[in-house]
Parts: sequence; structure tokens; C-alpha cells
Amino acid sequence: MITFDKSPALTRCFHDLSLSMVSMQEFLRKLLPYMEKPLTEKEEKDVLFLFSQYGVPQHSLKISPKLLKNHPYFRNIQLKEIQTETVSYKETVIPKRRLMNTDFMKPLGRHLFHYHPLGYFEEDIRMPALHEGHTIWMAPAVSEFTSMEEGIRKGHGKCLTFGLGIGLIVYMWLRKEEVTEVTIVEFNEDVIQLFQKHILPQFPEGKSVNIIHGDAFDYFTEDFLEQFDYVYVDFWESTEDGLPYYTKLMETGVDLPQVDFWIEDAILMDVKYLTFLYLKHVYEGKAPSDFMFQQDFSLAKYARKIHFFFQHLEMTICSPEELLSLIHSRNVLRSILSI
Repeated sequence: MITFDKSPALTRCFHDLSLSMVSMQEFLRKLLPYMEKPLTEKEEKDVLFLFSQYGVPQHSLKISPKLLKNHPYFRNIQLKEIQTETVSYKETVIPKRRLMNTDFMKPLGRHLFHYHPLGYFEEDIRMPALHEGHTIWMAPAVSEFTSMEEGIRKGHGKCLTFGLGIGLIVYMWLRKEEVTEVTIVEFNEDVIQLFQKHILPQFPEGKSVNIIHGDAFDYFTEDFLEQFDYVYVDFWESTEDGLPYYTKLMETGVDLPQVDFWIEDAILMDVKYLTFLYLKHVYEGKAPSDFMFQQDFSLAKYARKIHFFFQHLEMTICSPEELLSLIHSRNVLRSILSI
């Protein structure tokens, strides 16, 4: 069971962690009215002032259209207006000066504050997007490019990705000399058919592209994954559906060094917050059962996992550094979810 060697320094650290969560909630609440709408010049100044108030290291919101238009996928791949019963490629327009996320969560400082990099284009931007029903599932947007940079960079040898979308990471991998072949596992047969007919013919030739129609969870096994040099898992839309899917993958117990997960750090944020709140509860001498009952139904599963993990962890935390290391440890968070 986890215990604490209480000290003024540890008490202060818990206090600062609590303040960081309050500050983050205030920041997001104040920012929300400006999101996904064209900004006036005054509103732009308001957003930048809000950034400065909370120490967010971003001093301009303007994004050069070249950042998007010069990207190889955006520049070279054409998607037409095509539709099936379940999916379609349609052109979407990003209006000029619309404030949008340009990446996913970024931590700020050593506590629990985070922010989303934001920006807008100074002109209307037209781009193709994959729609499933009325939902834009994937588009060659700045946030997609930036959030996949690590996965693109690390791709080598025989690569595997779970989730096809518009084939962004597949295209970028095929352009790399060190990538020899690419395999894709995709659940939606309509997505596969549209990709094979309209997108894949535009991709670089000379390397094998294998598409498996199937459920990611059926193929997330050590025997299958060990056939590949690098694996990138990306079959969720955002952090909202990402956490349940990611948790289910962790529960398989598969843990291989060549496997990465799209927006993993952002997905783990809610677990990180709950972990902190649980440890604070224990530090203050309160019953763990009280912590469990305080959680919303949607988070109850994760609260139980956290409680079980720390009930069986023999460790005494003596310093703020040990506390922060525990809360921010990706390995610890993965272990919690694997229960």
C-alpha cells in the first residue's frame, strides 16, 4: 500500500497541484467562447492576453497557409466528392480567422496545467475530409500533421498502423527510404474500398501496402505485432473515445517497445488527474472508499483501477519529486489501466 512521509514540502506540492487544476479549468472556461469561430481583432487580443495571464508560451495566433499547403499530403493527394452508405470524402472549408486547435494537449510546468496550441489562417482554406455520417473523422489538418510527427519520424522497416482514415501516416511512411512495407488494419470496409480506389493509386509505388479488414483488438497480440518493426495505433477520433479504446488495449497486457499510440499523452490526462486526486485523498488520511463514491459514473472504472494499483504498490513517497514523478509516469498510468 502506498504511504507518505509527510512534510511541509509535500503538503505544499499537493497544494500547488490542486491550484494548477483550478487554473487549468479557469483557463479553459475563459477560452471556450472564442473557439471554433472567426476572431475579431479585439477578440484576438483578448485571447493573447489570456495566454499571457496563464503563462502559455504562445505569442501569435496567425498560421501561415503555407504550413498546410506545402505539406506533401495536402499538396499531392486529391480527394474527390465521393460517398458510400457509411463514409464519404467531402470538401470542408476552414473560414479565415477561425480559432482552432493546432495540436493536442501540452503540459505547462511540472504540475497539472496544460494547454492546446491554437491558431487561425488569414484566408479561407479548403480541404478534403473523410466523413463518417455527419462527423469529420479525419482531414489533412494542422493538428493531424503535428500530432503524428513522432509516429511518422519513428516509422522504419515493416510498419503497421491500426486505423486507415485518409492514409496520412501511410503516405508519409512510404516516402521514407527506411520504410520497406506498410500494413493497415481497418474495421470499416467502405473506408478500405474508397482508399484503394481513389487514394492509394496516388501514393508512391514500389513498396508493398497490405490492408487487413478486421477489428484492431483481434490483431493486438504479441504474435502479430512482433512481425513489425514499428506499430502506430490510431483508430480513435479524439481523447473522448480514445481513453476507453486505449484502456481496452492496455488490458490485453501487450507491452512492446515498438508500439506507439496516437495522442497518448492527451488521452492519459484524465487518468493523471484522478491519480493525483486519489493520492491527495490518501495523503489527507481520508478513506479510499470516499474517493470512489465521489467520481462520476464515466470515471468510476478508472477510479477503481487506481485504487487497486496503489493498494498493491509498496512505496513510501518522501519528496515532491517522487510524487510528481509518480503522477506523470507514463509507465505507471499504463500499469493502472492494464488492471
